[in-house]
Amino acid sequence: MRKVILVVILLVSVLFSACGNKSGENDKTSTEKREFGWKDNVTAGDIPDFPVKGMIGGKEVQFGYINFEKWRGSNDNVINFSVNKPEQSCGFIENFEGFVLMNKGGEIKLGEWIKSKFDSDPATYNASFKTGGITSSAAWNCALNIESIDSKKAAGKILIYFNDPAKSWIAGKFEANICNN
Repeated sequence: MRKVILVVILLVSVLFSACGNKSGENDKTSTEKREFGWKDNVTAGDIPDFPVKGMIGGKEVQFGYINFEKWRGSNDNVINFSVNKPEQSCGFIENFEGFVLMNKGGEIKLGEWIKSKFDSDPATYNASFKTGGITSSAAWNCALNIESIDSKKAAGKILIYFNDPAKSWIAGKFEANICNN
């Protein structure tokens, strides 16, 4: 009887070990499984590695046009994430719906810029979203990393959460047309 019990235990343990992970499958650590989600106190490490998308008023939006405007007279720099495309590149966007990040009177430079908390001082920066003709005035936080800029394109990653009732946000990797105005 003992031999039968020992054989059964041995067979059961072999079966359980055969059902485990195959080498290399699902070996992600808990830090690799970090989830993306709306919050205060952001860092550059919180920016997700997916193509840029957003939520406005509880509705997911995709962007048809992204530009990086450099205004010569005022020296304002603006990144526009628009749901709609203009009739021509760098042209006026009729019925703009999307997100805007502006540095009023200053450059948006290569590298990281962080406004970690909703109540942190943004200095000369401003962020908003617009939908249905209404522009948000909600508090926001931001992590921005401009990875490259040349005369035609800017590329980087962005994360902005808005402290509005619908918890609107924009996040991900982007490439923007440079528009010198």
